[in-house]
Amino acid sequence: MSFGEELDRERELVMRLVRHASASWAEAMRGHKMAPPDAGFAQRLRNLSEAAATEQVAWEKAHAAGLQWRPVAGSERAAPPHELRPGTGRRGPEELWLRFDAAVGELNRAIGGTSAQAVAGAFGAVAETAGDLAHAVSVEDELAREALARARNRNVA
Repeated sequence: MSFGEELDRERELVMRLVRHASASWAEAMRGHKMAPPDAGFAQRLRNLSEAAATEQVAWEKAHAAGLQWRPVAGSERAAPPHELRPGTGRRGPEELWLRFDAAVGELNRAIGGTSAQAVAGAFGAVAETAGDLAHAVSVEDELAREALARARNRNVA
């Protein structure tokens, strides 16, 4: 196998990974768009974190293979699904949501350019912050379930 054939094969594998990551990201976004009010919010955030991490890995490999990102026109004006936007009653610590909003802004700027490395880094920031939010919301949910159970037990006694 020649060097050129090996490079073409590596790029083909990377592009398959990129397509898989893109499908995972789209599925996570659909989960937020079609979400009933608050049901499964922590899990949707966890799914988003995992999808963003998959995108990060794919675009790191794409960058290493010498590939570039295809710019998305108007990306700086893009907004996340409704339940992830400021002013919509998002649950979780405000400081994490501020980090999330900044990470989304960074991602929007990165996807407007051509740098696969910048796109990978931006997806990494979204993955980290969404994961932190998923954990924080899970903790809040567990505390709320425990409080509700105690209240119900007091009313029964």
